[in-house]
Amino acid sequence: MVRIIDIHEVIRRTGLCRSTIWRNRKDECSDFPSCRRLSKRRIGWVDLRIDQWILSRPVRSSRGRRRRRLITGRW
Repeated sequence: MVRIIDIHEVIRRTGLCRSTIWRNRKDECSDFPSCRRLSKRRIGWVDLRIDQWILSRPVRSSRGRRRRRLITGRW
């Protein structure tokens, strides 16, 4: 079943701010999923496409950052 989610749900799922989502939406080179026009003043994203985009992002470990802080006392 295809589900359309709004900008608030996209923000919650991706952790991106609204302006970053709009910037990615306008950037033609971005691999961020395109939105769908639902009405004159409303757009949405297919939830499956957002989930696929999240899973395609590289995984970053925070271990190196913590370790550096423990050694130097700074981030």
